[in-house]
Amino acid sequence: MLPITLSIFACFGWGIADFIGGLKSRSLPTLGILMISALAGTFLLGIILLLMHSPLPYDPGLFWAVPAGPIGIVAMFLLYRGLAVGTMSILAPISATGVILPVLWGIFTGDMLTGFSMLGIGIAILGSILAVMEKDPKKNKGKLTKGIGLAFGSAFFVGLYFITMDAACTHQPVWASMIMRSSSLIFLFPLLFFLKVNVNIKKTQLFYIILMGVIDTLAAFCFALATSKGMLSQVAVISSLYPGVTIILSAVITGERIQKIQVSGVILIIAGITLISAL
Repeated sequence: MLPITLSIFACFGWGIADFIGGLKSRSLPTLGILMISALAGTFLLGIILLLMHSPLPYDPGLFWAVPAGPIGIVAMFLLYRGLAVGTMSILAPISATGVILPVLWGIFTGDMLTGFSMLGIGIAILGSILAVMEKDPKKNKGKLTKGIGLAFGSAFFVGLYFITMDAACTHQPVWASMIMRSSSLIFLFPLLFFLKVNVNIKKTQLFYIILMGVIDTLAAFCFALATSKGMLSQVAVISSLYPGVTIILSAVITGERIQKIQVSGVILIIAGITLISAL
C-alpha cells in the first residue's frame, strides 16, 4: 500500500510542477527554469541528507542515478517547450505514454504482464493518436497539434528516466535522488554557458520557479521511495497519471479548451495508463 500512496503523491507533485514549468516557459528561457529549479531541488535534498546524518554509501546501483539526471532534464525540457507552444491538456497526457517503456522493461526483467495491462497499452496508443488531432476550421480536416513531436520525445525520455531511477533506488533512494539532481546540474551548467542562456529572472517569477523545483524534487523523491519498495511496472504507471493534474490546472487557471475528439483521446490515454497499472 505504501508504494501506491507514494506514487500518488508523485503523480500530484509532477502534475503541479509540469503546469508551472510549462506556463513559465511561455515567457522565460526553459533551460534557465530547469537550472534554477534543479538548484532548489538539490538544496532541499542536501538539507534532508544532513538531517538524516546519512553518509554516502558504497552501492554500485547508485551509478544509474548519474545518467538519470540528464535524461530527466531532457524529458522536462522537451515537455516544457511543448507545453509552451501547444495545448497543455493535450500534450501532457502524451508525454505520460512513455510509461510503456518501464512496463516492457519490467516484463523483460521478470514482471508478468496481465491482460488488463496489454489492453491498456493498446488503448493508450489509440488515445495518443486521437489526442494529437485537431480540426482545422478553414480546411475542415484533421491536423497535428503544435508540440506533438516534443511531447512524444519527452515520453521516450520519461520512460528511460523511470527505468534508470528504478535501478538506482534499490537500496538508497535518498542518495539516488541526490546524485540524480547533482548530475542534472553538471549537465546544465555547460549548456547554459555555451548557449549563453539568460537566467536573470525577476523575483516575482523566481518564487514560482523555486516552488516548482521543490515540488518536482519531492515528487521525484516519492517515486524513488516507491520504486525501492514496489514493482516498477506498477509504481511507474500510477506516478505517470500526473497529466490529469496538469489538465485540471490548465482548464481551471488558463481556461484552455480542447475539442471533443481530443477529449476522447485524453480520456483513453488516462484509462489506458490506469489499466496498465492493473499488473
